[in-house]
Amino acid sequence: MSELTVRCIDLNIQGNSTYSILKQLAEMAFRNGAITDRQLFLQTLLMREKLHSTGFGSGIAVPHGKSACVEHPFVLFARKTHGVDWQSSDGEAVNCWICLGIPQTGEDDQVKIIGTLCRKLIHQDFINQLKQGDATQVLTLLNQTLTS
Repeated sequence: MSELTVRCIDLNIQGNSTYSILKQLAEMAFRNGAITDRQLFLQTLLMREKLHSTGFGSGIAVPHGKSACVEHPFVLFARKTHGVDWQSSDGEAVNCWICLGIPQTGEDDQVKIIGTLCRKLIHQDFINQLKQGDATQVLTLLNQTLTS
């Protein structure tokens, strides 16, 4: 997976529903050249949410999807001040999203990336850095996490 750049981060994502946030994330992936079809990827993310919420807890969600429209594995990060109801297991509204996209044939990549993130997301200091860091700090944190 290639290193994240500032184009992979939106610290003021717009939207107040699952659909609107996922639509913005799909748009960001499309603008970055990570996917070929924003509507197909949006549907992939929505179908995954329908199976079970990707709300991890502590205000973090990890929407993810595997699709033929994904050009290469990618990670996006988005945050907003006010939380969105994400039906998380802890009932807390989500205000930080780590979005993963994996090509259709990349199951091992998906498991590895999600596993790496989940091991970090159990630590409150990691969560605090995601919630409070500026774009450069979040970028550095995620790149260090995903390449270690």
